[in-house]
Amino acid sequence: MENEKELKGQEIPETQVEPTEELNSENLASQEETTKSDISEWDASEPVLDEPVVAKAEVSEGFVSEPVIAEPVIAASEPFDSKVEEKTSEQSAYADIPQNRSLENQDEIKTKWNWGAFSFPMWFGIANRAYLGLLILIGLIPWIGWIFGIVWMIVFGFNGEKWALENRDNKYRDEEEFRKVMDGWNRAGFVAFIIGIVLFVIAILILIFVLVFAFNSYNNFDNGYRDFGNY
Repeated sequence: MENEKELKGQEIPETQVEPTEELNSENLASQEETTKSDISEWDASEPVLDEPVVAKAEVSEGFVSEPVIAEPVIAASEPFDSKVEEKTSEQSAYADIPQNRSLENQDEIKTKWNWGAFSFPMWFGIANRAYLGLLILIGLIPWIGWIFGIVWMIVFGFNGEKWALENRDNKYRDEEEFRKVMDGWNRAGFVAFIIGIVLFVIAILILIFVLVFAFNSYNNFDNGYRDFGNY
């Protein structure tokens, strides 16, 4: 009881809150001043950038200005083009040599009589591009055509090889090749000529036999008629 009275008699001092609040406000103010001073110093030393800075990759001038591929390609292409031009010029220079040689060989080839041109003037002319052989068709004209046909067969037999050789579409490498072709026609024409002669002789014999038989029959008939008249 006495203690309670003493406590009641004593005054309880109030807690001092205000000094702590003042200290806190002072600390905040000092911190703000230090941050402002730091910011002002940083602003004065380095300028503020309004736009963001983009980092650019460094490029070496040698790689951009002078590409490594440009000069070797040009240097390699020039010899290649020159070689191609040389090859094409050589090909064009030697391309006409076989044809020129064939023409020279044709001038040196000797021609002669050909039985194929004589016996088959039309077919020989078509096969060997000696189209003058087609004139044999004039022999189909009645009465006088056969005379022209015989004459033209003889003329074409002498000149058939010559006219075939003069046509530049017929390209013979040498006389051996030309003679190989013409010998085939020569043999076939000779065989045809022999067969034609044989058939012609047979036809003449048959005609003679018919004429003799007709003449004898007429004489026998005439003699019989006269004998019958005597009776």
